[in-house]
Amino acid sequence: MPDQLQSVVLMCRDTEAAKGWYESMGFRYLRGYHGMHWVAAGSTEIMLHPAEQPSGGSGLVLHAGVPDARAAFDRARAAGLEPYDHQQPGVKLEAPVTRPWGAVEFELDDLDGHRWGFTQSPARS
Repeated sequence: MPDQLQSVVLMCRDTEAAKGWYESMGFRYLRGYHGMHWVAAGSTEIMLHPAEQPSGGSGLVLHAGVPDARAAFDRARAAGLEPYDHQQPGVKLEAPVTRPWGAVEFELDDLDGHRWGFTQSPARS
């Protein structure tokens, strides 16, 4: 039985630009090889793989656990990114959203349309 998520592969049009986006959001750069780059979210590796057609827009939402959603939100804004809440389309967020179940979060789309939720779990609130 699996005991952890080892890796996720995201197909990207421009892996160099994608690498910069992930680094701007605090993902730790691990290594690169022939246009591929690996970044880390905790113990999970995210491989940024070159492709003519990105895998974003598939409906899949990845959630990155963060210890402080407000700090992650501020980091995103400082990087020129525009956090959003999928439940409030078109509404500009001034802070992360607190869900009824206690999670504090916001969402971002990377350069290839992969949707990321940055989530502070209720246990960390």
